[in-house]
Amino acid sequence: MSRRGFVLLALLPWLPARAQQPGFEALMRRFAALPASHASFTEEKAIPELDLPLPSTGLLAWQAPDRLEKRTTSPIEEVLRVEGNRLDYARPDRGIHRESSLEDQPEMRALVEAIRGTLAGDAAALRRHYEVGFEGAAEGAWRMDLVPLSLRVRAAVQRIRLAGRGAQVLEVDTEGNGGVTRMRITPQP
Repeated sequence: MSRRGFVLLALLPWLPARAQQPGFEALMRRFAALPASHASFTEEKAIPELDLPLPSTGLLAWQAPDRLEKRTTSPIEEVLRVEGNRLDYARPDRGIHRESSLEDQPEMRALVEAIRGTLAGDAAALRRHYEVGFEGAAEGAWRMDLVPLSLRVRAAVQRIRLAGRGAQVLEVDTEGNGGVTRMRITPQP
């Protein structure tokens, strides 16, 4: 076999991923065109130490370029808001309010950038933090697997899987520390 033939054979495993990149880029453009979105969510956290998953419900809000809010309404009221590099956490029933920087919390930054990078249509941000796997089409159903590039982050978050249809995220599954968090999202008009 010629050297050129060997190189082509070595590249074959990469060809399907490259063929799907136009779909990923088109999806990112669709997300980038949306200035804001609102949704409700249900979430279940399955933690190895617990017999039953921990359910919660609430609301999500996105405002371009970088504001993301997760407001849990049940079983407790809790607000997590990110704008720029600032992270605000509030638990009104206990009078708790904390502000910090995402730079100080790389594990939290990984989760934030997965959602925020997707909703902003920021492919460069996603690639800066993750190995990105993509299947599907910008107009139809799609699935994105994000594996953190940072070994420190990967120790806490092994994978984030987002799935949706068109410019809507409908599912976010996070695997980390032996547990799984499954969020199901219902877009609001």
